[in-house]
Amino acid sequence: MKKIISSIIIFILVLLAGTAISKSDSIKYSNTMNRLGMSEDATVLETNSKKNLVTAIKDLNKKKLTSYQITFFDKNNSDIGYIYNYKRNDKLPIISGRYFSKSDFSSQIPFAVQGKSSEIEDYKPQSQSYIKIGQRYISVIGTMGFGNSDLLNNQTLISLSPKQPKVKKSLKNVITVLDGKAVTSKESYSRIKKTLHVRSAHKYSPQTDDFSAVKVENNGELYKVGIVLLFIMAIAVEFYILIPLKYDLQRSNLTGDLKNNYRNGLLIRYLLYTLIPYLIGYLIVNWKIVIISHTTFNMFMIGSLGLAIIVGLHQIFFVKRTE
Repeated sequence: MKKIISSIIIFILVLLAGTAISKSDSIKYSNTMNRLGMSEDATVLETNSKKNLVTAIKDLNKKKLTSYQITFFDKNNSDIGYIYNYKRNDKLPIISGRYFSKSDFSSQIPFAVQGKSSEIEDYKPQSQSYIKIGQRYISVIGTMGFGNSDLLNNQTLISLSPKQPKVKKSLKNVITVLDGKAVTSKESYSRIKKTLHVRSAHKYSPQTDDFSAVKVENNGELYKVGIVLLFIMAIAVEFYILIPLKYDLQRSNLTGDLKNNYRNGLLIRYLLYTLIPYLIGYLIVNWKIVIISHTTFNMFMIGSLGLAIIVGLHQIFFVKRTE
């Protein structure tokens, strides 16, 4: 009965590990969405240049650069951003419609994607929605949103293209954020800074209007500690199952083939009580729990199963015992 209870505990520990990893993934993904999907390398480029945004994009297109995404946030309202993707196909979660495609960044007309909580009023004379930015009406092609990611949900993004007419915004009127391979490419980064007349730069941190505040985000560290503790508890339960089996072997007083057969039987019992709950737990986690970091969960399972087998083999077969 104790062994069955121990197996149930192992099963529960696997479910808890899957839940902890899922929660950690959810926090990390939510934080990423509050960065509008931008990486930790995303950088704010400070410039007082009077160059028009479309002109800046045209000038960048003349340079030989690696892939990048550049977003220009309006200084008067950072919930409005002008975005241009070069050789990238990043997407944000869409509730309805679609996100920008590659062709949108080479189109002669701009398009917009709005967050589900955007305060910018849209107009829908017929089936197509529009927003008014300055004196222009821009087609809204999609609505984006994710959970409680307020920055994403409140944001409005407008596509830029080198083929568009000039917009009534210059670099000095916006906060420029660069992301992608170009940030880590010394040559591309240098060319971009020179083209945009950048005077200084700092890491993107979307906590204030100028994106300069430094804030330590909760990236699910508590759940990571919990995963380690669950791993240790699983190993402890395996030892709890093993100890009575070792005692049975020591007091059996068997020799030769009888002892070998009895020992093999004990090992099979041990593996059944440990491996089966692991397998059932793994199947249920993959069926019912949403996990992004499958590698982390697989490492938890492989580590736990591997140690369970090694411990069982070592204790039952290779440890010297005195009669």
